[in-house]
Amino acid sequence: MGYEGHLMMEPEDTKPAKVEGAMEQLLSAHKDVGGDVVSGGGTGTWATNHWVSELQAGSFALMDTDYGKSGHPFRQALYVWSTIISVNAKGWAVADAGLKAIAMDHGNPTVEGGDVWFVSDEHTTFSPPDGGPLPQVGDHVRIIPAHIDPTIAKHQRMHVIDGDEVVDEWPVDLRHW
Repeated sequence: MGYEGHLMMEPEDTKPAKVEGAMEQLLSAHKDVGGDVVSGGGTGTWATNHWVSELQAGSFALMDTDYGKSGHPFRQALYVWSTIISVNAKGWAVADAGLKAIAMDHGNPTVEGGDVWFVSDEHTTFSPPDGGPLPQVGDHVRIIPAHIDPTIAKHQRMHVIDGDEVVDEWPVDLRHW
């Protein structure tokens, strides 16, 4: 098993050659130890890794803004559903989800219909783009995490929705990992 994690966000013009170099090392190790499966890859290299027999592209299932910047064909499927708790007439609003709910190791999240100013422990402060209309207290906003894996680890459950209807609830139990 190998993981060319350092190449996930590599520019597309240099990615194929660098992935090939990483996979040459993996295939050399595989030749030495054997086994039926050559496992590796990731969401950022799924289209360029042709050497593994098991592709470990896990983030594509839910996506995050970090991968979304690079033009992958996968759609966003995970959001943090947040409530507007404060609005300032000067053009900004505060949502009730912050560092305790959203992983920040890949940068700021994205607020649908907003420009993120900053994220504190329990809040995200943002403004509508180009002076657009402010949300109202009690409105909901989708916050898209920049990195989904550690965001999921901050929660005990995920709600599966179809439109505005919750159709299932999935427990998240990552204790002791």
